[in-house]
Amino acid sequence: MNIIIYTNGMLVTFLTIILITIDYLRKYNTDRFQRKLMIAILAFILISAMLEFTSRIIPVMELRTTTAMYCIMSIYLITRNAGFYLCAVFISYFTNANMARTKKLLYIVCVIIALNIISVILNLFFGYFFIISPENMFIRTKLYSIHLGINYLPIAIIIYDVLFTSKHILNIRTFLSIIFIIVASASAAIDIIFVETFFFWPCFSAAMLYIYFFIIRTDSKIDSLTGMGNRYSFNELIDRLSRQNIKEKYTVAILDLDRFKEINDNLGHLEGDNALRDMALIIKSCIRKTDIAARFGGDEFVLAAKAGKDEIIHIIDRIQKTIDSQNQMRKRPYQLYMSYGYDEYITGPKGDGHASQGGCGRTIQEFISHVDNLMYKHKESRRADMKTSITAKL
Repeated sequence: MNIIIYTNGMLVTFLTIILITIDYLRKYNTDRFQRKLMIAILAFILISAMLEFTSRIIPVMELRTTTAMYCIMSIYLITRNAGFYLCAVFISYFTNANMARTKKLLYIVCVIIALNIISVILNLFFGYFFIISPENMFIRTKLYSIHLGINYLPIAIIIYDVLFTSKHILNIRTFLSIIFIIVASASAAIDIIFVETFFFWPCFSAAMLYIYFFIIRTDSKIDSLTGMGNRYSFNELIDRLSRQNIKEKYTVAILDLDRFKEINDNLGHLEGDNALRDMALIIKSCIRKTDIAARFGGDEFVLAAKAGKDEIIHIIDRIQKTIDSQNQMRKRPYQLYMSYGYDEYITGPKGDGHASQGGCGRTIQEFISHVDNLMYKHKESRRADMKTSITAKL
């Protein structure tokens, strides 16, 4: 073993994981569940990598610490297993964004981790996974290959989850998950076949860094209050539509939360924030996975559906019925009302910077302004009939 090359590779791994952890601990606008999961993974992986490094250095330094080596390698096998299985949970959540499904998987993973801890502790007495020689060398025994297979089972779980349960295989998150699988699988296979290559940790930390860069990029497009896309994310969409040469029909709707200022002025900004969150949750519950929703700014939300006006009318109708249902339950000290405007935009070849048919020759920016005007016209048409939003006694 070339100790200098190995040490350099492990130092890169340590620094990468530590820097990701420090930066991630400073992020408060990301998904809380994802945040906790990511920090747990980084902690387990860092501890595991440091323990492996220690186990490689001790024999080289010719230290006689057999008991310490048993403890180091046992904790290493536990933390490595926990880190890998939590990675499977993270990738599942990252790809599918299904909290209920991910929590079920997390429960199963916790059971597997607990069973692994028990098996590693029993190994101290029976030595069926490994033993430590008098020279402090880690020696694999007859059942170690089974432990190794269980240890890398999360890669198979991730592959199954991404390829067979993900409904949108071309989703960018799925694409990134596949890259993570390729890097982790290739490095794991090399280390299994060629025991002394030590490729796994540098490759794994590089894969984690790649995922982390995508998380940062994704978080910059999320509205921290509502958890929806923000205006920047929607601007990316309309920029893409403005450059699209294939003829496709999209319908864009802008929804405005009526009487929002009244809620803020009378009930305070905390209730105003609750109103925005309620509206966001209602919108997200009523749209399809292929539709795009974002907070456009202030009390305005925007929807984009790859469909005609009929479909967007159905979506708006579902949103209105859900709002009415919430208002009837009177769980909040306010009522929600909305105004909206919508129209079709058809992408296509561009000649002088205008879409061939999009919004009657309008540019995409002019089209969005046109939809915004339609929303204000709808608001004005019903202003006289608008009731107060406040239901609480002030």
